[in-house]
Amino acid sequence: MVYAEERPLLLIVVDWKERALILAELQERGYDVRALPGIVPAIGYLIRRPHLVPRLIILDITDDPDVNERTLKDLMELAPHCPWVVITSATRSFTGRPLLQNKRAVLLSRPLAVGAIVEAVEQALAKSGGEELGR
Repeated sequence: MVYAEERPLLLIVVDWKERALILAELQERGYDVRALPGIVPAIGYLIRRPHLVPRLIILDITDDPDVNERTLKDLMELAPHCPWVVITSATRSFTGRPLLQNKRAVLLSRPLAVGAIVEAVEQALAKSGGEELGR
């Protein structure tokens, strides 16, 4: 049996203030979260922990200059069945066609409140069956 503690949420946000706010809200709701400052550190984190399978990936591409087709593909290969919540902005389009084709990603567009992000996370977990693991 897989326990929720072994399957944390992976929060990938460059801006430290945004990362801290989202992390605090998710932890307040009882989620186990690993927060990382960008897609490249997230890839390294998962490479060093091949046993770790995130329950869900929250990726804010707004300020991450390293988000591109290659890094998205790398992250997808490290978490092949994981649902995603991707935060975009009007100034940066999302180029993750493989995620969208597999219907694994929920797209959110800034500006939005932290509560809207958390609500999208909870809906994605429920849709993927992740809530059966508990928080």
